[in-house]
Formats: sequence, structure tokens, C-alpha cells
Amino acid sequence: MIDSTKALMLAFEDYARHPRGVVEGALLVSRVVEPATDPDWCRAELALIAQRIGPAASADAVLDTLHALGFAGAEQYYAEENSALDTVLRKRCGIPISLAVVIIGVGEALGIETVGINFPGHFLVSIGGQLADPYALRPIDSAECRARVAASGLSTAQALKVATPPEIVLRMLNNLRGIAHGREDFERALELTDYQLALAPRMLELRIARADLWQAVGAPDRGRPDLETALLLNPSAHLAAQIRERLTQISGGRPTLH
Repeated sequence: MIDSTKALMLAFEDYARHPRGVVEGALLVSRVVEPATDPDWCRAELALIAQRIGPAASADAVLDTLHALGFAGAEQYYAEENSALDTVLRKRCGIPISLAVVIIGVGEALGIETVGINFPGHFLVSIGGQLADPYALRPIDSAECRARVAASGLSTAQALKVATPPEIVLRMLNNLRGIAHGREDFERALELTDYQLALAPRMLELRIARADLWQAVGAPDRGRPDLETALLLNPSAHLAAQIRERLTQISGGRPTLH
């Protein structure tokens, strides 16, 4: 019998090959946090919320209905459960990105074009072209949008870039990895990085991150393949030099052959 961790890894690998939308990806993340996640119940709950809103749907209707149903930003912001869609739907609270997933799921059920916006620091959502703050469950007007973009230091196009479903899943997993790292649970962080690399095996930052985590658990040699792969992913000259130095240290001072 295949163990649950292996089964989940296979599911992430399958999702990487065939992304099936934001909700389906978020359900995989939910299973990381809450293995007893009930995907069918989650899908049905999103459909029920959409049914409550009805056919005369709009961004305001979606946000107002979620607010009326008791959805809100989580007070205990750095809790793993805030990234589990199952728990977010049951407890009616979450962080920006998980509440955005709820909004996207409801929007899709209503036939409204609803997408995640990969804004730095605080994930946003667009509902039928209306930018909204999922954590506060309110629309963002043009003046506030301009102010947020200016504060980000990015161009409008960069700051308001639409997030693909795999990018949303990666960001959700990154939140969980940050929580694990903050409590120095490096083995948990390694597990989460493994799931991320199943989705994005050629992401340089993830290769470096996993090598760092192997270093943190006292097994730097386990990070050698990631560092060697990182050298093939066009790092800057400065970073490449640092990676080669680390490989030399892992090899006990012997130069690494390429």
C-alpha cells in the first residue's frame, strides 16, 4: 500500500502535468495540512455559496455574501490551518490567498472571470475585472490600487500580474514553508519544498532553499544534487561562485567536477 505522503507527492506531480484549476490545486495544499480534507464537501460548499448569491452576480454581491456568511481574515494569521481550504470553509476565516481561493471558486461557479493577483506581500483577487482585497472582503478602487502599486516599488504590470493556478499553489506552499521554518521545523519545511519542486523542478530559488534545509538538519551532502542542478539554471555569476564554494565545502575541500 502506498503511504499518504507518497500518494500526495504523486498527486502534486500529476497536477504539475495537468493543472486543473485553482480550487483543485488548493485542495492538494489542504491535504498537506489536513489529511482528512473532504474535496467533495469543499466543492459542494463553494457551489452552495454561489447558489446563495444567485444569477445576478457581481463583485460586490460575492464579497457581501461572503461577509454575511461570516467569512473574515484570520486573527491567528500564522497558523497552518489558514492554508487548508477545508478548514477555511468550515471556520469561515483564512489568510488573503486562501480567502482568494474561496472567491475564485465561487466566481467560477457563477461564471464570473475571477483570478488571483500575485501582488507582493498581500495576495489580491480580481472579480469580473474588479480588484478586491480578499482578507478584508472589500473592493479596491483605482486610487487605492495606484497607492498600493507605488508602495510595492514595482511596475503596474508586475504588481498586478495574474497568478496561474500552479503559481497560487506554490505561494500557498511557500506560506506553509515559512511557518515551518519560523518554528525551526526543518523536516516539515523539507517536505513542503519537495511538494514545491514537484510543481517547479527548475525553480532556482527552490533548489537553493532545499540545499539550505539539508544543511540545517545536519545533512549538507543531501543538498549536493540541488546545488549541482542550481548551477545548470543560469544563476548570476556571484551566486554561481557561492554555489561552487558550497559544493567544495561539502566535498571536504576537493573541487567539484562539472
